Amino acid sequence: MKYIIILLLFLINTDQAVSKEIVIPKNNEIKFDIIRKNKNIGYHIITFKKENDILNVNIEVNIDVKIAFLSIYKYSHQNHEQWKDNKLYKISTNSLTNSKKKYFVNGSQIKDSFEFYGVDSKIIAKSDVIPISYWNKEITNRKVFLDTQKGILREFNLNILGEEEIIFNDKKINTEKYEMIVITKHITDEKPSPILYLWYTKDGELMRLEFNSPEDNSIIEYKRVK
Repeated sequence: MKYIIILLLFLINTDQAVSKEIVIPKNNEIKFDIIRKNKNIGYHIITFKKENDILNVNIEVNIDVKIAFLSIYKYSHQNHEQWKDNKLYKISTNSLTNSKKKYFVNGSQIKDSFEFYGVDSKIIAKSDVIPISYWNKEITNRKVFLDTQKGILREFNLNILGEEEIIFNDKKINTEKYEMIVITKHITDEKPSPILYLWYTKDGELMRLEFNSPEDNSIIEYKRVK
């Protein structure tokens, strides 16, 4: 279960700016229950707040896997992003893994670049860097992203798997399904990154996320509840 969460975080560096206006839900919140083997093991919450020309995005992930009343796996991740003119303006994250490893990422726009610090110290990326916090569908137009847990650049391949209808709030929602395969490896990676599946509405709102756990190949489903 150690790597259930490492997937929750990536991003970065491309030649194209964000191509469309950022899409946020009407109620300014996205909430997922995280499901494994038909049991709720945690939550992933994304909240949005506009303040003048800044969009603040706060992300919180908490996982607690238990057998009876004993916790066998725990993970937490907090991420604060600021967006301005459809670009990532600042980012600050912290993560605590089940093995008590702590990771931090801090970055901001500096002149015509985005500078950030993570496990590899300072990295300078292009100004249109985009994080892998998943809520922004612009990630599907990129080839590289910023890993928001470790603060490194990762390259990935993306496949469009076609349209799929899902149920949310007792309504049928038409979505586009994507397959994300992370290519880049890092010395801190103890296991390969799983294949990730993402469902977005055509307008760009994240509706579902799923992958197989690297620990036991069990399906980890992010079921949207809000």
